[in-house]
Amino acid sequence: MKAYCINLDRRLDRWEHMRSQFERAGVKVERVSAVDGSLPEMAEKTATLKPGVSGLRLGAGAYACFQSHRLCWQKLLESGAPRAMILEDDLVVADGFGDYLADDWVPGDADVVRLETRAIRVHLDRKRIPLGQGRYLSRLRSTHYGSACYIISHAAADRLLRLTETVSDAIDEVLFDERHAAFSAFLTFQMVPAPAIQGASLADDGAGGTWSHTSIDLRYGVGETAGAFRESLPKRA
Repeated sequence: MKAYCINLDRRLDRWEHMRSQFERAGVKVERVSAVDGSLPEMAEKTATLKPGVSGLRLGAGAYACFQSHRLCWQKLLESGAPRAMILEDDLVVADGFGDYLADDWVPGDADVVRLETRAIRVHLDRKRIPLGQGRYLSRLRSTHYGSACYIISHAAADRLLRLTETVSDAIDEVLFDERHAAFSAFLTFQMVPAPAIQGASLADDGAGGTWSHTSIDLRYGVGETAGAFRESLPKRA
């Protein structure tokens, strides 16, 4: 499977962090030079945008982030591949992450497969697709913010590129906010336990395994609460 990691040219330290994880996982990932939100034209482009589903106006950084994801979608289309994994550069990934760069486990009808968690409870279909190694997929039915690690199909990327030529929402709102039309239109799965979580700063304090292996669960299911999750996580300085 194609894999693209978004990284700012002025933050190559983050790329080194990600590259070392990819090497340990035995996977090949292409670096994609991110659109820089600090450029003056980014502020100009967002000045006239209307508020999105959140009621907030998209800032220059969020706008640039969205454009960076669109670059990855375009690369997927140009490659002709059936799908690709899109990553941001502040992830901690679990052991065995490299297994998910294979194509054979992804449901053929999936538009998006989310491999990231925010360690919160979300609403999932009760139907599970077992993946082995204690993980499974279920359809995501409620908002779960974050766009740092997901797989997108060729068809979904093509459709999103056409739908987002003008944007007013953040990338994770378009993909993973239940109020957004795109979320309702796509078949989106969540991997449980999720093998990736944002937080490059955690890579050096031994907390990567705890964060990376934290599972989400059914909103009304049996399991640890979001509060318990947070209490179990190391405190940041």
